[in-house]
Amino acid sequence: MVDKQLLQAFDAELAQENLEGHWVRGLTEEDKVPYTKDPHTFVLPHLWKWEVIHRHLRRAGEMHGLEGMAERRTLRLINPAFQKLDSRRRRSTTHTVHMSVQLLKPGELASSHRHNFGAFRFIVEGRGAYTVVEGEKFVMEPGDLILNPPMTWHGHGNDAEPIIWLDGLDYPLLNSLQVITWEPYPGDFQPVKESFKSAAYRVGMARPVWETAAGPLAYKWEDTYRTLKGLEGGEGSPFDGVALEYVNPVDGGHTFPTMSCGIQMLRGGDATQTHRHNSSTVYHAFRGSGVTVIDGKRYEWEKGDCFVVPLWSWHSHQNRSKNGEAILFSMNDRPMLEALKLYREEPGEMGRL
Repeated sequence: MVDKQLLQAFDAELAQENLEGHWVRGLTEEDKVPYTKDPHTFVLPHLWKWEVIHRHLRRAGEMHGLEGMAERRTLRLINPAFQKLDSRRRRSTTHTVHMSVQLLKPGELASSHRHNFGAFRFIVEGRGAYTVVEGEKFVMEPGDLILNPPMTWHGHGNDAEPIIWLDGLDYPLLNSLQVITWEPYPGDFQPVKESFKSAAYRVGMARPVWETAAGPLAYKWEDTYRTLKGLEGGEGSPFDGVALEYVNPVDGGHTFPTMSCGIQMLRGGDATQTHRHNSSTVYHAFRGSGVTVIDGKRYEWEKGDCFVVPLWSWHSHQNRSKNGEAILFSMNDRPMLEALKLYREEPGEMGRL
């Protein structure tokens, strides 16, 4: 029989030497969860209503500009599991990816900077503003997806109407690895190379042979929607409907090495089968309305809403309309898991053939 007092004294002695016995029990909620054959996450399913996001974002726009408060006027989607964490850097949408909603008002400039975490903009509302990535100017329109890969200079400007977009980043992953770098652009805002339009030539069946890494890219909504509609009459995915991934044209791989973006159309009356995977996914309802069932709980969404499906959660989607389409934009961390040979996916009972 082990003498508990002697063991506690021994543990304290080990701690003085920055050592710890494997028998020591942790005290946090995380420590209390045992390892099992299935992965476990503290990320919770959650739905953010667009009416609430939009109202508070407009209010933030009335309260302050971009100078002195923050370089970007964004509302960060914080998972309820992380809301009470002391470190702001650990308060994120999931443990690996983060989504924010940003407002840029007419006449504003968001200064240029760069960082080693990847980022994208998915335009939700308004048109005519622009982002500049590595000197290339991209005009924003609803449904456009604009990438700024790691370590590319980027800033935003608006000489049109108020515009709102989603920001997606993989900084939670890089923060956990403690490798984040960030730097401001010398001179505040990078100049626009007016005659420079290389992004238009990075898509399609041909690309520049001298480029070995992904540069700035824009996926125009009219092209994306045309592809969705072209596939509408096909079978589609049993789990996601008519689903597309935004592919990196340089290597044909995922959108980023660490995260991927997708767009899916649920046709009128569509109800998908249930499945689960160990990648985390954040969704935005771009058009229509529907229901997503996550581990047996219904989350009813409509245009503009955002929601999280945590890893290894059984889930399915349903379009509430019998005639109209519903379109979901999403981001996930699947590329990182695949690179580490850790990705897993399972169909539900209805999906087992």
